[in-house]
Amino acid sequence: MEKAKFTTGFALLLLAALVLNIGYFAFTIDPRDVSVSLDESGAIETFQLAYIAGATALFLIAGLLQHKAGRMFCIGMAVLCIVFFLRELEVDRVGPITTYMNSKVFRIHEAIVVIGVACAYLAFRWRMVGEIARFVFSPNAWPFYVAAIFLLIGAYCDSQHGTVAMQIKEEIAESASYLALMVTAAGVCYQYSRASEHKNGINALIISVFVLVFAGAYVHGLYVLA
Repeated sequence: MEKAKFTTGFALLLLAALVLNIGYFAFTIDPRDVSVSLDESGAIETFQLAYIAGATALFLIAGLLQHKAGRMFCIGMAVLCIVFFLRELEVDRVGPITTYMNSKVFRIHEAIVVIGVACAYLAFRWRMVGEIARFVFSPNAWPFYVAAIFLLIGAYCDSQHGTVAMQIKEEIAESASYLALMVTAAGVCYQYSRASEHKNGINALIISVFVLVFAGAYVHGLYVLA
């Protein structure tokens, strides 16, 4: 992962994506009627799930393109994205499984499984932790800090209970965080695909993930409105 370099061009691309995302939801969410916009099946929640799903897929692809510490880091990020996905996912309670998924017990079990797997993986791959730590605390990791900052902003807004304005800011900040993760994962994939003999196929796969993310979110929105 130390070889990953995020260029000025990537920074401009990420900035444009974030501005478009924030601007779109800031102007389309009506603060006088947020019952639909901020509903769990609403547009912004749907896009959040789509962004996380896209980031998960791209981090897994990036993990397959790398070895040792790079693979470990990307697989770890994919697992973290799955945790975010389950955190954002809301399903109607129509049976014992969906009731369990909406319970605090499920969150506890989820945490136990994730921590258990992480500890076991770290125990077997401990010699790679140093290289990952060097990357995480290096300037090259700045896109991940961008995603983390937006997530912290969302958490802060969530802690300021009650006002509609804070609800809107929370959801927009979270969507920006997840979008930043997806774009960053695509950037990692692209960089490591250049050393692969299947470069064109991998780039096509990256584009396909983005198309599926936005098309899927759009189609789901039409289904909900219908």
